[in-house]
Amino acid sequence: MDWGHLEYFLAVARTGSLSGAAKLLRVNHSTVARRLEKLEQQLNVRLFNHLNSGYQLTDDGLALKKHAAQVEREINQIQGVFSGSETKLRGTLKISKPSSGLLNLAPLLAAFHHRYPDINLVLTAGGERSEIARMEADVAIRLTNDPPEALVARKLGQLPINIFGNRAYLERAGTRSLADYDWVVWHADDSLLNMEPVLKREIPNARIVLRTSSYNELFEAVNAGMGVSLLSPLRLPKTHQLQALSPSLHQFDLGVWLLSHPDLRNRERIRVFRDFMIEHLGGALTKHWKNN
Repeated sequence: MDWGHLEYFLAVARTGSLSGAAKLLRVNHSTVARRLEKLEQQLNVRLFNHLNSGYQLTDDGLALKKHAAQVEREINQIQGVFSGSETKLRGTLKISKPSSGLLNLAPLLAAFHHRYPDINLVLTAGGERSEIARMEADVAIRLTNDPPEALVARKLGQLPINIFGNRAYLERAGTRSLADYDWVVWHADDSLLNMEPVLKREIPNARIVLRTSSYNELFEAVNAGMGVSLLSPLRLPKTHQLQALSPSLHQFDLGVWLLSHPDLRNRERIRVFRDFMIEHLGGALTKHWKNN
């Protein structure tokens, strides 16, 4: 039996609702429901009565709660015995970041290192959700509006995305519909951040003149007047020839999520990194939206 299912069961039993358990475990509501359903299928019993007032334990549920609580205590004892190095915040933390270049994590990682100098950081650029599932990375920062339900996902904020073009190009083009511009798009194997399907959904007749897997090439092409593209104002250099089309189209904005494996949720290194990113990256994104 998967201990993770029991953990979700205990959370529902203690809070009396799926939403309460989801908040306690920092996961999606549907993840709790799915885990609970799998546990009931494995045991072939009904664990809760679903009432208007919430989830009420059945007799089988009450019996399981007693045993599950004992399992939880034993697991906590085991973690206590072997977590001495964790409390000292030492060891390696493997971080996966988006390959797009839309986020500049270097200043944040430098600040994290100064605060926790004994945690060695390993940074890789990737886009696969399975990196966390296979535990090839301890945490992953992803840009998506559809975070995976099977992982522990914490939203840090929204990354603004707008349509930008070279000022001279826009003056020559004049006022026109979005479908009439030449488009430069990010196109990569990173399916989580392939902007072409998003563009085609919103602007079906968009005329794409360049596809590139390099964010730097994307910016340079737009800056040179080749066309317009979806860019983040937070990642534009101080000197550029770009102008945003207004009004801002918020349907292109991307959620910034911190992902980790459910089995690693309580690792101290992961916890402090999550809290640090919530404070600093999440804080920076919140500040941007307040000022714009």
